[in-house]
Amino acid sequence: MYKTLKLMQEVLENQATGGVASTEATGAKPIQVIPTFDNTVDLKEFKFHFKKDDLGNKRPTVELKLPCPSVEGLVKILETGGKGLDLLLSAASEVIAAQARSLLNDNEAMNEASFPIDQCTWEAIALMPESEKRGRGIAKEVWEEFGKDYIAAMPGLTGKTVEQVTLAASLFLNKFQKVKTNKKVLAMLQSQLAIYTTGAANAETYQECIKFLDEKVDALLKADDAELLTAL
Repeated sequence: MYKTLKLMQEVLENQATGGVASTEATGAKPIQVIPTFDNTVDLKEFKFHFKKDDLGNKRPTVELKLPCPSVEGLVKILETGGKGLDLLLSAASEVIAAQARSLLNDNEAMNEASFPIDQCTWEAIALMPESEKRGRGIAKEVWEEFGKDYIAAMPGLTGKTVEQVTLAASLFLNKFQKVKTNKKVLAMLQSQLAIYTTGAANAETYQECIKFLDEKVDALLKADDAELLTAL
């Protein structure tokens, strides 16, 4: 216990002297400590992509390490209250609302009476596959822009008509709900998505949408195989 307290004291002294520990008492080499370390945040990497402007110029991707609340940080927010807690509660509510909107968008016939409230609990969302949770976090506006770019790019990349690529885009935006059991259609959509990914000028801008759709269609195709094997 004494050694532990002594070490803690040395670390505190080290921080107080600008990051270099005294060697007079210990005889050890100086210990470099970063005085700005904050255990209430974790640095997480994010990439921000941009699409080309009307002149064909494209802003380079910006990669940032941003300070997100750690477990300790969340505890501190809860204990402190105030505006920080208000923001945390608002963010939690947005997660629930995004899940509800996604369910409504996937089923046009759904209403208040038929809405599955049990699929909008915090626990239910937490247990969803990671790809599904990422998809729920993509703004509706981003999905709409992705659909427009897909329709604009694909006729030139595939030779298909605007009507054909528009239908494919609608199935992407619907997250494959209308064709989730049609393996041939799913395989075709997967191949078309690959063409867009490698050939469209703005594909990098919509990496989140592409990644979600690719993982979703792959899961649907594998699930279909599993169901077939079970039936046999």
